[in-house]
Amino acid sequence: MTPKDIVRILAEHERWLAKQAGGRRANLAVQDLSSAHLPGANLRLAKLSGAKLEKSNLASADLSFCDLFAANLSRADLSDASLFHADLRGARLRGARLSRANLEGVDLREGTLISADGDRGVTLLESDLGKATLDHADLTGANLSRANLGKSSLVGVNLSGAMLRRTRFADANLSGANLSGADLTGSNLTGTNMTGARLTGARLEGAVLRGTNLTNADLADVNLDGIDLSMCTVDRTFVERQRDRKPGLVEELVRGHAAWMTSNGRTGARATLDGLNLSGMDLTGVNLSGASLRGACLRDANLSGAVLLMADLSGCDMVNCGLSRAVLDGANLSGADLTRADLTWVKLTSVEMRGSTGGSTGRFWPANLSGAKLIGANLRGADLHTANLTRADFTGSDLTNANCMDCDIDGAVFMQAILKGTVLP
Repeated sequence: MTPKDIVRILAEHERWLAKQAGGRRANLAVQDLSSAHLPGANLRLAKLSGAKLEKSNLASADLSFCDLFAANLSRADLSDASLFHADLRGARLRGARLSRANLEGVDLREGTLISADGDRGVTLLESDLGKATLDHADLTGANLSRANLGKSSLVGVNLSGAMLRRTRFADANLSGANLSGADLTGSNLTGTNMTGARLTGARLEGAVLRGTNLTNADLADVNLDGIDLSMCTVDRTFVERQRDRKPGLVEELVRGHAAWMTSNGRTGARATLDGLNLSGMDLTGVNLSGASLRGACLRDANLSGAVLLMADLSGCDMVNCGLSRAVLDGANLSGADLTRADLTWVKLTSVEMRGSTGGSTGRFWPANLSGAKLIGANLRGADLHTANLTRADFTGSDLTNANCMDCDIDGAVFMQAILKGTVLP
C-alpha cells in the first residue's frame, strides 16, 4: 500500500465519520503499515485487525473504538493516543510507547482465532505488552486478563476498576499506580515495584506477591486472607480491613440523618459521608436526601430504591452501582463515574424550591450530571427531564425509553448509545 493510498483512505474515513458524501470506513485489516508516519491521524472506528504497525508513529492519533484484534504494534509510538474502548485482543505491543495514552475500557484479553482449516482448530492469541511504556496512561476499567505486562513501565498508570485476572506483571514498575477496585485475582506480581500504589478495595485472591515492593502502598479494604506477604517489602504499607472499622458507623450516620430530616434539623445531624469507602455496601431503600457524599466510593454498592433528593454525590466513584428505581431529583452528580451503573427507571429530575413558609416559589433545582461518566450504563426507562447533562458521556449506554425532555445536552456524548424510544430535547 502506497502513502498515496493511505492518504486517500484517511480522507474517505474522515468523510464517513462526518456522514458526508463519498465517505467510506477505513479498512486497513492485515495491511503492512510498518514504520508508517501517522501522528494525529483520525482512525476512530477503523478496521485494523491483523495490521502490521511495528515501529509506526501514531502519537496523539485517535484510535478509539478501533478494531485492532491481533494487530502488531511492537515498538510503535502511541504516546498521547486515544485507544478508548479499542479492541486489542491478542495484540502485540511489546516495547510500544503508550505514555499518557487513553486506554480506558480497552480490551486486551487474549484473543480467540478460529482457523478456516478444521485441523488447526482454535488458537489463543495472548496480548503482549512486555517491556512497554505506559507511564501515566489511563486504563480505567480496561480488561487485561491473562495479558503479559512483564518488565513494563506503568508509573502512575490508572488501572482503577480494571480486570487483571491472571495478568503477568513480573518485574514491572507500578510505582504510584492507581489499582483501586481492580481485580487482580491470580495475577503474577513477582518482583513488581508497587511503591506508593493505591490498591483500595482491590481483589488479590490467589495473586503471587513474591519479592513485591509495597512501600507506602495503600491496601485499605483488601482481603489479605491467604496472601503471603512474608517476602514483600511492606514499610509504611497501609492495611485496614472493612470489618475492623467501627461497627455500625454508616448505620449510625443514617439514623442521625433520618432524625435530622424528620425534626427539620432540631435533632440528629445531616449525614456527611464525604470520601468514605462504601464500596459493595447494601444501602437498598436508604433515605439520604440532602446528605453529602462528595468523592465517596460507592463502587458495586446497592442503592436500589434509595431516596437521595438534593444529595451531593459529586465526584463519586459509582462504577457498577445499583440505582434501579432510586429517586435522585435535584441531586448533584457532577463529575461522578457511573460507568456500567444500573439506572433503570431512576428519577433524576428537578425539585421545586419552597419558600420559608412552604409556599411555591416557581423555581426548580435540576439534577446535575454535568461531566459525569455513564459509559455502558443502563438507563432504560429513566426519567431525566430538565436535568443538566452538559459534557456527560453516555457512550455505549442504553437509554431505551428514557425521558430527556428539556435537558441541557451541550457537549454530551451519545456515541453508540441505544436511543430507541428516547425523548431528546
